[in-house]
Amino acid sequence: MPKDFAFLEWDQLKERLLPYLKTEKARENLKTLQPFFSLEKALVLRDKTFFIWQELEKGRKIELPNLPSLEELFQKSSKRGFFLPKEVSQLALWIETALHLANFLENSPFSELISYLPDLELLYQRLKEIFELERGELRDRASYKLYLIRKKRRELEEELIFRIERLKEFYWKKGYLNEDLYLQKEGRYVLPAKPEFKNKIRGVIRGFSQSGATVFIEPLSIIELTNELEEVIWQEEKEVLRILKEISQEIFLLERAFRRIEEIIADFDLALAKALLGRIYRGVFPEIVKNGTLILEEAFHPLLFFRALEREMPFPVKNNYYLERALLITGPNLGGKTVTLKTIGISVLMALNGFLIPAKKAVIPFFSKILVDLGDEQDLWEGESSFSSHLKNLKRILEKADEETLVLLDEPGRGTNPEEGAALIWAIIERLLDKGAKIVLTTHSHLLKSLSSQRKEFQFAKVDFDRKNYAPTYKLDYGYLGDSHAFDMAKKIGIEEEILERAKEFLQNKDFFALEERYLKEIEALENLKRTFEERLKTLEREKANLEKTKEALKKRMEEEIKALESKWQEEFLKFLNSLPREISRKKALEKFQEFLEKSIPSPFEETFKEGDKVYVEPFKCEGIIQKLGEKKAEILSGNIKLEVPLRALKKTNKTSLPFNIQKNKIFLKEEVFNSKETINLIGEDVETALTLLEKKINECFMRKKGVLLVIHGHGTGKLRSALRKYLTEHPLVESIEEAPPNEGGGGATRVYLAKKE
Repeated sequence: MPKDFAFLEWDQLKERLLPYLKTEKARENLKTLQPFFSLEKALVLRDKTFFIWQELEKGRKIELPNLPSLEELFQKSSKRGFFLPKEVSQLALWIETALHLANFLENSPFSELISYLPDLELLYQRLKEIFELERGELRDRASYKLYLIRKKRRELEEELIFRIERLKEFYWKKGYLNEDLYLQKEGRYVLPAKPEFKNKIRGVIRGFSQSGATVFIEPLSIIELTNELEEVIWQEEKEVLRILKEISQEIFLLERAFRRIEEIIADFDLALAKALLGRIYRGVFPEIVKNGTLILEEAFHPLLFFRALEREMPFPVKNNYYLERALLITGPNLGGKTVTLKTIGISVLMALNGFLIPAKKAVIPFFSKILVDLGDEQDLWEGESSFSSHLKNLKRILEKADEETLVLLDEPGRGTNPEEGAALIWAIIERLLDKGAKIVLTTHSHLLKSLSSQRKEFQFAKVDFDRKNYAPTYKLDYGYLGDSHAFDMAKKIGIEEEILERAKEFLQNKDFFALEERYLKEIEALENLKRTFEERLKTLEREKANLEKTKEALKKRMEEEIKALESKWQEEFLKFLNSLPREISRKKALEKFQEFLEKSIPSPFEETFKEGDKVYVEPFKCEGIIQKLGEKKAEILSGNIKLEVPLRALKKTNKTSLPFNIQKNKIFLKEEVFNSKETINLIGEDVETALTLLEKKINECFMRKKGVLLVIHGHGTGKLRSALRKYLTEHPLVESIEEAPPNEGGGGATRVYLAKKE
């Protein structure tokens, strides 16, 4: 097995499947099973396990019987020329299992099995007619000849037993026998006679006991009957052999089908084992992507889980693992750095080979290779140092790595001068990055920490250390560079303080360690700030919730007051309508209605002029725009001509709409009377962009129950205004539109009245 898989404990993971396997074929396959590195194969294997897992989750009970190797059965029988009855029973068990599985394998990754069943089912029916399958014996009616032979055999055996019983009783009463029984010697019935009475019993001596105290005599009266029985038994064996050879020829013709269903069921068996194993650690199915970020949320190493389960130890700490291009992990020894490497590596192997991942969420990019440098590889027999072996492994990794490779390096550069080793390792890492490989690296080297911080590809994480209790927490924190905590560990073990202080004096770069100490204090301060921020955030969230409640209460109150005001205005308007004489001209009615409005509607609805308004000039019968506005006169620009006219000669070309609609003697207030207007400014946008933005705004206003939208488009060439107004008149959420009043932009804007949301 490649050393990379050995480092990641692939064999130990496979062993966890053995107790769940029921077919000999699956057990044999598992022994030599190597991880697959094919995206297509990975998706197929995941789908197979997922199908079975779904069936188990539905409550389906899936059990396989213990099934022997069909390869061995066919090999033995082909040498012999036929199958023995018990072997036929084992073949029948394979067919029964296949038929049972076929009940729910349609439209599944194992549906190929169904195509082999018609011929095998016909064979199965024939086998049931010929054999007692549970006992592994031929039925009497396997053939008519066998039926007659066995009938004759039973008759002879009954007659033989009857005669030997009578003879035994007779000679026992005479005192010629040592025991009141009869025996069989070499297939023939004999009586245990005393030596001194051997001549008293007529028969053939078939032997003596070891002590010589008993003579075994076959009585003459049953010899012929025994000979006849032996002849019948020989005939039976001959007929049985004929039948077995005949049925075996039918089985041999279906050998290919048997071999294929063995492969499919063994494959099913292995997938079932993966599903059952995954249910124990409550794993998830990974999302396998062509490339991208590796994500493992709340993940743990499966073997640590099973070890904890079996030894009643604490379960492994769950961690989040993220890998974009490169991840540098630092921290103390025994803090979990190597476990992190193994967890990431074994999770990738599991994802690509149909296992559930021990995590809450898993996104695994496809890797065609996993290359690992882990542990001490010193080879005493080859006279090779650990560093030499280490370098050979790194050379192998460099040669094989590409953009689809995951490289796991555990404290590389060990076994030689730390500075030289770190420099060499960094050069190798740079080459691996250039090749496009993804890298996870653990280290204590300050040089590697410093160099990696200068590369944008690197993320950083540290295994946490409890400085109060001088113990690792096995928790992975991202965005931090960790220390090895050698002095802390030494202090915990009990090394004298004086020795520790003396050791610190030998540090060549005191500034660095002073800086690191300050860094740790700043990290602690940041953690305190983080806790304070989280507490304040919770307080703000509570206040926000209270404000939302107050807002809802105010909104409800406003709606109630609006309804009350609407009812009051409806009553007022109905009174006004009723006060009008029946006989009244349309013009007169409108005049009175205008008087009513002037009394009822407050001043904000009265028309006023301002610079920029578009007006109609009565004396000159033309339209223009107010350039300058005086107390009694205004300067008007009409085309290229400037006019100075009194204000009384001007009329606005756009009329302010009434704040309500009138339908069948009822007045319905428009939303804008009570709700603030929404505004959208589309000046400077092209028509297509403006329409897209307007559609989004209309939908937003409708969902927020805003009744009025002011669309500012400017004058310009008029192209944008025309396109927008045409679009608005056809929009299903728009009730009506009108040119905006002067104080809202006049001809450079359009007021839109939206339909109410039910």
